[in-house]
Amino acid sequence: MLDGGHFPIQLMMRMTRPTSLPLRMEPVLRSLTRRAARCLLLLALPSLLFAGCDLLGGNDEPAAARLYPVRIDGAWGYIGVSGRIAVVPRFEGAEDFSEGLGAVQIDGLWGYVGSGGNVRIPPQYRVAGPFSEGLAAVRGEAGYGYVDAGGTLVIDAQFDLAQPFSEGRAAVRIDGRWGFIDPGGALVIEPRFSDARSFSEGFAAVESVDGWVYLDRDGAVVIDPSFTIEVAGDFVDGLAPFATSDGWGYLDRDGGPAIAPRFEQAEPFAEGLAVAAEDGLFGFIDRSGAWAVTPQFREARPFSEGLAAVRLNARWTFLDKASLRIGMERNFMRAEPFSGGIARIFNGREDDPDIGYIDRRGEYVWFPTK
Repeated sequence: MLDGGHFPIQLMMRMTRPTSLPLRMEPVLRSLTRRAARCLLLLALPSLLFAGCDLLGGNDEPAAARLYPVRIDGAWGYIGVSGRIAVVPRFEGAEDFSEGLGAVQIDGLWGYVGSGGNVRIPPQYRVAGPFSEGLAAVRGEAGYGYVDAGGTLVIDAQFDLAQPFSEGRAAVRIDGRWGFIDPGGALVIEPRFSDARSFSEGFAAVESVDGWVYLDRDGAVVIDPSFTIEVAGDFVDGLAPFATSDGWGYLDRDGGPAIAPRFEQAEPFAEGLAVAAEDGLFGFIDRSGAWAVTPQFREARPFSEGLAAVRLNARWTFLDKASLRIGMERNFMRAEPFSGGIARIFNGREDDPDIGYIDRRGEYVWFPTK
């Protein structure tokens, strides 16, 4: 959900041929360790910029390119899945690419670049959200509206808050109440809820005066259990996590408790398993509610591409879904789910971490930098 402030990746919470280094440097880089290569790249950046990587220049790669934000000496750019620089670091902030565009910060304002580094939508917004279904929520002086990939403001700025489009609907807040709009900007579900989640598998969870219920795309209440839902999650593979005074469980599409509330915490299912907590520790359950991996982790994230980030004591590593055992020896200060074959990891200081990327074997694709 977008809020009044925008926190680039460095403060938290697709790829073809990237910009190449001069050919005479490539044999040298191949002979160095990854750490040394990054140091050499720092020295090479001014030459790369002088060689034609100006702010509005360059040639964009196809929109399907998958790129990942990196930070070098305080400046943000992007790499491809192989770890090669695709967009030379020169921005104040950078967010993940979505639908071929990445939000970047220039002189305190946010815009979007293409996969070759061209500025596609000039920086002019206080907040620039991810693209979804062809539109992105942006915040200007008058509030939130939506832009298309060409930079046209197709839904005027008029909302207090706005979420990405999902299944042809976007949750928006007007005068403190949440409703839903269609891609043309028309209100299809009047703003009357105190909170709302995006549509997933045809349902959207909304908070009414009597607790959480689920709507269909026309705004009709389709799930309103006899018990009070205190927190409601998204449907994934026919099940949605929910919380009552008895704990967390899972609803089915008929609104019945497919897994009775008994967990301290529960997340949506991913790849057939879901993160759940018991006695202060996290494990993974199957669709019957049985433990596939007994609670033993301080924290855990959902499975993605066959691996799940888990925290053992103070350090994070990854659990392999095939074996349900720790899948790599290397560990990190913090770790995020895999996406496109690599995962973002954090080391160093919690308040100003080094950010890197690893492959499925735990090898660095991009050695952590800041």
